[in-house]
Parts: sequence; C-alpha cells; structure tokens
Amino acid sequence: MSWLLTMHHRRYLSVFLLLVVGLGGLWPFPSRADNNARELWALLDNSHEQARALTYSGLLLTQSGEFTQASKLLHQSGQSGEFEVLERLDGPSAKWVRHNEDIQCILPDKKLVLSEKRQTSVAFPRLLSNPDGTSMLVKLYDIREAAAKRVAGRSTRVIQLTPKDDLRYGYRFYLDRQRNLLLRSELFSSKGEVLEHVGFTEINFDADQVIKPEMPQAGPGWKVTSTEIKVLKDGELSYSLPDIFVGFKRSDTLCRIRGKESQIHQTLYTDGLSSVSVFIQKANDGHSMPQAPISHGAVMSRSEVQGQHLVTVLGEVPEKTLGLFLKSVRWKSQ
Repeated sequence: MSWLLTMHHRRYLSVFLLLVVGLGGLWPFPSRADNNARELWALLDNSHEQARALTYSGLLLTQSGEFTQASKLLHQSGQSGEFEVLERLDGPSAKWVRHNEDIQCILPDKKLVLSEKRQTSVAFPRLLSNPDGTSMLVKLYDIREAAAKRVAGRSTRVIQLTPKDDLRYGYRFYLDRQRNLLLRSELFSSKGEVLEHVGFTEINFDADQVIKPEMPQAGPGWKVTSTEIKVLKDGELSYSLPDIFVGFKRSDTLCRIRGKESQIHQTLYTDGLSSVSVFIQKANDGHSMPQAPISHGAVMSRSEVQGQHLVTVLGEVPEKTLGLFLKSVRWKSQ
C-alpha cells in the first residue's frame, strides 16, 4: 500500500512540474526581482506619507542648472493638520507659509502678502503627485535600489527610477533609513547627467523646536492680494485637451484671474512624478516669441501662438514632450 501511495504522489508531482515548468509556468510565481520591486514601490508610497505625517525642520539646498538656492524648511503635523514654513535664505527675502491648503507668500522687501489655495501636493520632501500613489509609475519606470549613501549625516536607501521611454527624466530618491523620509532627490537625463537636485544639508526631528502653528497677519503699510482661481468645466473651454496623454494624466483646468483683462487657463498633467502645465491665454501684440525653448535646469518651456491664443507648455520633461503637448491642443473654434 505504501508503494502505491508513493507512486500516486509521484504521478501528481510529475503533472505539477509539467504545468509549472514544461508549459511555461501556469502558476506565475513571483520572482525575487518582482518581490523586490514591489517592496521598493511600497517604500516610495510610505515615504510620501511620512512627509505629511512627520514633524521635522532643516536646511535645504536646491540646484537647477546654474541656479542655487538655500532655504529653511519647517514642517509640523498635528490635530489641526499640516503647518509648513519655507524661508529663502539668500537673495530677495521671501517666506511661504502653509496651513493645510491655505498658502501665503510673504515678500518683506515689497511689504506684500500673496494668498492662494494649494492646487498640488508636490513639494519636497513629498515626492508623488498622483493621489493613487505609485500605481501609474509601475508602467512608466523601472525601479531598482542603488548603493547606500549618507545625506545630512544620516544613512539612506537610494531608490533609482529609470524611464521606459524618452518622454520623461529619471529620478534618484535618498530615503532616510530610520524614518523613511525623503532627504534628497535628483533628476537625471538619459545620459546620466544630474539636471536638478534638492535635499537637506541639515535635518532635525525634534518636535520641541517647532513654533506654534499660525498664519501671519499683515502689518501697517502692507498690501494683501490674492489670485482668484476658478475650476473650469470642459463645456466652458474653447479648446479640448486629452484626459491621458503619453502616460500623463490630466487634472482640472483652472482659470487664474488677476483683473478683468488678465485670465490665464492652466491645465496640469502628471505621470505621478513628472508634471507638465499647459497655459492658455489671449494673444496680444506684446507677446514676443522666443526662437528656441527656454531652459532653466530641468525645467523647460515652449510657447507658440495658435490662432488668437498663446499656448505655453512648461514642465520638468525633455523638449520632445513639450512639443507633443503643444500639438495636443484641439480648438473648437477660433
């Protein structure tokens, strides 16, 4: 009887091996590489959440092309939500104060306070611009872990994303090994050249150093102004734009109003990391058209007059991508 059971088990084992190996693996067991990739994508999702949930402060250095900017960042998360202060440390004085979705830009030299509602959640050290997390990125980027490095005196895990096409740049994210907060971000070209980087040179997670959250009030002689922003429906537009284009997903079209004669439409696209903005406004004789795309480090822009309108596309993407977006505008009538 034991011999018959053994033969019975062998028969089923041989069928199992035939299905898995001989027929190309009808049981699609995940490979070690697949499991590792899933772990890394989950790490990025968690890092984005940590940027919202943690309390921290530190010094930032941003370099894009020839532009270098030092600033001080303070972020607090509590019962009232998020409170954040970003202060420029060199050049003209400026400070941005955010409480959840309310933003104030304070310009002391001009005694001016600009108020606006936040339209996107992307700002270092947050790294994702898609509410669905990394779900879109899996189809657009290959992910791997690079050699560990230290940033701001702290040990990090380095996650590299390489695009699967030539319509976007690559990224390297340096995540704090202990708290998983993004400490440094690099944007690199297809040739491996670092086009832009932003990161902490110092960071502190001591909550006692964070000030009491409050929005500043303008003093005597100061001017307070705000930009009215209206969400436009497709039926209100004289043009149409695709909902998804070369891996970029469209969000709302906004109308920024600064007086009766100054209205600019902005439509934001994102692939989850990279973003592209399409600006459309009435063309006038005062618009001088550059002969070539304008580049500022990783940020590029292209403009052209289409009928009675000036269309400008801006984003941290290659020039080829900007050209495709310019061609994507379809006019209902002009």
